[in-house]
Amino acid sequence: MKAICVLSGGLDSTVASLIAKENGYDLTCITFNYGQQALKNEIRASKKISKILNAEHKIIDLNFLSEMCEISECGLKTGDIPTISEENLDNKDVAEQTMKKVWVPARNLIMFSISSGLAEAIDAGHIYCGINEEEASTFPDNTMEFMDRFNKCTEYGTLNKVKLEAPLYKMNKDEIVKKGFELEQKLGLEVLKYSYSCYHENPELTHCGTCESCMRRKRAFKVLKIKDVTNYLK
Repeated sequence: MKAICVLSGGLDSTVASLIAKENGYDLTCITFNYGQQALKNEIRASKKISKILNAEHKIIDLNFLSEMCEISECGLKTGDIPTISEENLDNKDVAEQTMKKVWVPARNLIMFSISSGLAEAIDAGHIYCGINEEEASTFPDNTMEFMDRFNKCTEYGTLNKVKLEAPLYKMNKDEIVKKGFELEQKLGLEVLKYSYSCYHENPELTHCGTCESCMRRKRAFKVLKIKDVTNYLK
């Protein structure tokens, strides 16, 4: 059995990949280059995690998406990335404003479509991704509605009816971290400490500690009262 994992190297996609590993799939992990600031660290993290999972790792360049990020002035490309306080992480109005500043035009739609083509080519029936409940509150392409409609398309757009899987879709960030630690113990693997969540490009696998993605990561470990070995600048 084969499966594709869309692996940015962040917490969500890392735990989704662990679940795919637990399910017994022969994995191919894909990291996309769309001109994001954090690309080097995303590749470092994804390569390391893929090696631990005994998965093939591919980097796919999306130059056209990088150009669209420039046109839309996406913060992940320009570096103009907003910060958010822990108190405002669950303030939907504030979170929606930060989301818009880091929104990549049609990113998941494009990445999952390309993943579907690769999955069909290698006869893989499933694509694992990190779609989850916490980010679905602000990112429309992280919702179950998006995933359900995408799977309707692959029923007709692929001969083997590739299916997008979102095993974290009912979880918030601390539940995802907890699941990750449980799977690490069960599988005898250690990958979470190599994951990279930050929107910025920093020294090797160092997190800024102030962008929204870092804040959600920090809060998850804090809620769980688990030691966070992540290296933060702040």
